[in-house]
Amino acid sequence: LAAIKRQRADRAAAYFRENAPRWDQIRSLYIDEREVEAALLEIVAAAAPRDLLDIGTGTGRMIEVLAPRVGQALGIDQSREMLAVARVNLERAGAANGMVRLGDMYQLPLPDAAFDAVVIHQVLHYADRPAAVIAEAARVLRPNGVLIAVDFAPHGLEFLRDEHAHLRLGFADAEVAEWCREAGLDPAPPRHLPGDPLTVAVWTGYRRPPVRAEARVEPASAAEVLQP
Repeated sequence: LAAIKRQRADRAAAYFRENAPRWDQIRSLYIDEREVEAALLEIVAAAAPRDLLDIGTGTGRMIEVLAPRVGQALGIDQSREMLAVARVNLERAGAANGMVRLGDMYQLPLPDAAFDAVVIHQVLHYADRPAAVIAEAARVLRPNGVLIAVDFAPHGLEFLRDEHAHLRLGFADAEVAEWCREAGLDPAPPRHLPGDPLTVAVWTGYRRPPVRAEARVEPASAAEVLQP
């Protein structure tokens, strides 16, 4: 099993190396990204996060789009080739408050509760353990923070496995909601953006605030109750 996982990871890494310069073009084959970006902007604007994390940032497009709405934005990716493209894109866009760094989405090199918003955009279908990615994203969220996951709804396009290294052919709303709950997040109703032929789903989950311990009221003694 470990060998199979390594082969999958190596295959995905090779795919990203080969396609990094034209990644945005490949994504545009399936859905108009402007619709997705508009939905993300709406959610981020409502949350008004100070610090935002983009897991699997790729070319840095999500940071480029969302940076004007946040204080600081950080992108994490394990592909050096993708990060090189992202740095050029962010510099060209003038996103001074955005930066990218190398990192593993299963073990983020970041402390707990460090971000108000986390974005996972078109990443989960490459993951052999998508639930673990969501759990790690939840770990770095602050109380009341929001996780925004964007990926495909279930579909049957098998060629995406062979030609584009997809490990999952979309996700059902129920399974993503369950992963959020297991990670301590409260899932919100998903949003579906129909495309041709793929439908993109936008799932959100909110980090529950810590439960405040209520002051314990000691029961009155019999003597106190009987006092006039």
